[in-house]
Amino acid sequence: MDTYRDRHPHPLRRTGWHPWGRCSVQPVTRALWSGRTLEVHAPGTTTGELLLLRALQVWGAAGALVAVALVVALHRVPVVGVVVAVLVYVVGFVLLGRATRRVRPGVRTLTVTVFHGNGRPEVHGDDRLLEASLDLLCLVEDAVRRGQVSRVEYEQVWGQVWQSMPEPAVRPAARSRSNEVAPRRRSHR
Repeated sequence: MDTYRDRHPHPLRRTGWHPWGRCSVQPVTRALWSGRTLEVHAPGTTTGELLLLRALQVWGAAGALVAVALVVALHRVPVVGVVVAVLVYVVGFVLLGRATRRVRPGVRTLTVTVFHGNGRPEVHGDDRLLEASLDLLCLVEDAVRRGQVSRVEYEQVWGQVWQSMPEPAVRPAARSRSNEVAPRRRSHR
């Protein structure tokens, strides 16, 4: 298949963070598995919402660093340092989780894994959809930077890609003691 990246002398940055989401690559492990994940946020996601989603995704490591810094800073009273560090770590997850509660359900993810054993690679997942979506998003993002595509056209393409991706699995509604499905709460906007 002839794709843009085959013809373009300077390949587009495909992995990492983008305004529409991110693409991550997991290299081949000792178990002979590799993978790629395409994460696309709902069209119209604001810069602030993107920053909060990114903060939530990196809080595990960043929060641990903050916690270690607090323990070191409060080394004269180690018990207080540990308690404060744990509280800050947990509160970070709680606050970021609440701040992104409305945006997270709109994130769609597509993962393709490859097993490199048995003499030839075995692909698991929709590789064509991942490649086509990633190519399209990167091309339109590059075109916006060069002024060839308007922001409206960019969001239309982003929306088409987002629509083509599988919807996230919906958790079952909570059940009451009488085994009736509990009504879902409506969020205020």
